[in-house]
Amino acid sequence: MNKKVKASRSVNRIKQATKEAGASSRLVSLWVDVDYTTVSNWSSNKYQPNDENLNQIGELLQKDNRDLLEPQGRVNTGLAKALENELRRLHKVENIPYEIEKFDVKKGAKVKVNNPELVKKLKEFEKTYKKNK
Repeated sequence: MNKKVKASRSVNRIKQATKEAGASSRLVSLWVDVDYTTVSNWSSNKYQPNDENLNQIGELLQKDNRDLLEPQGRVNTGLAKALENELRRLHKVENIPYEIEKFDVKKGAKVKVNNPELVKKLKEFEKTYKKNK
């Protein structure tokens, strides 16, 4: 399965890695056993290969999978720890449950799902946290 991404953002380095290895997109398509246009879409970052395909490309090009991906430039701001503390507070102090029951039409029964109220509050907290960093 391929993951679609915004075309303006470079997520992988497949095109560069293929060129550096002296391989063609045609070879990659045959090696991974996908259509040639699929490799073209990966190379242009229109779509992303799944983990299995990425691993096969890495084997062919003799590159570590990490070398086939662009760094995302993320910096640790402590967001995860802050969100974890907020999650505990929302659950214990405000008594917001992690899950709620919802009727699933396909299953014809009630099922537990993530509490949308809790998710919303965590997303709002994230926005405030990022503004203050």
